[in-house]
Amino acid sequence: MGTGTETLGSLLDQSLVQAGRLLTRWRRDLAVMMGSLLLPIALLLVYQAVLGEQVRRVTGIPSVYGLVPLCAVLSALFGALGDSVGIHVDRQSNLIGRMWVMPVHRASALTGFLIAEAVRALFGTILITAIGVAMGLRFTHGWPSALLYVLVPSVMVVGYAAIIMALAIRSNGPRAMTWLVGATVSLAFVNPGTTPINMFPEWLQPLVRIQPMSPPIETMWSLAHGGPLLLPVTMTLVWVIAELLVFIPFAVRGYRRAAETGSW
Repeated sequence: MGTGTETLGSLLDQSLVQAGRLLTRWRRDLAVMMGSLLLPIALLLVYQAVLGEQVRRVTGIPSVYGLVPLCAVLSALFGALGDSVGIHVDRQSNLIGRMWVMPVHRASALTGFLIAEAVRALFGTILITAIGVAMGLRFTHGWPSALLYVLVPSVMVVGYAAIIMALAIRSNGPRAMTWLVGATVSLAFVNPGTTPINMFPEWLQPLVRIQPMSPPIETMWSLAHGGPLLLPVTMTLVWVIAELLVFIPFAVRGYRRAAETGSW
């Protein structure tokens, strides 16, 4: 029992060290800064200027209740896409291979990446939410709902990070990531952040509602403005759990092969 406890404690400690290393590196990475902060904030300001009044006229609700969640989610996703470059660099420089033979828990590279992504997404969401509050965003249920609000993108990005690890660690990682970037950008245009779901064509509405960006956006909308929470929260968690279950085994296999053979 003691050995198991020590192993778990060792994994946690080393995961936090790995997360700290990644966060320090990302802080100096222009691509990560662009994806995490500059681009989402610019989109928030542009969307508000261009669509703000139109959305208010159509829905009767200020557009920031949809735009802030959308931009916070995009901050989490685009930042993670930028972080994928580091995985490929670590693979090419054989850092993964060197870590594999060091006296560290082998899972710490994966868990550290997930922790770092969640922390990075949290900081980005706090900043974007603060800008949203300055633009008129309010929380009808008070600050407890605001605390839950800023955690939603951090939860969502954990599942997305599993996909990134599974793809970026491959020998053809950059090519695989190109497809993921395309899919992510496409989904950014069909979600309830800028257009209420009931305004999409009727045949498209079910697809918009279940696509992975929509549930966290609807969850954040409900936490701020009020509305049903059970369905969007459940769908958000289902997406995250499904992504972890499907892609973590591929990520583990990819890291092992990259460390042992240098190819996959």
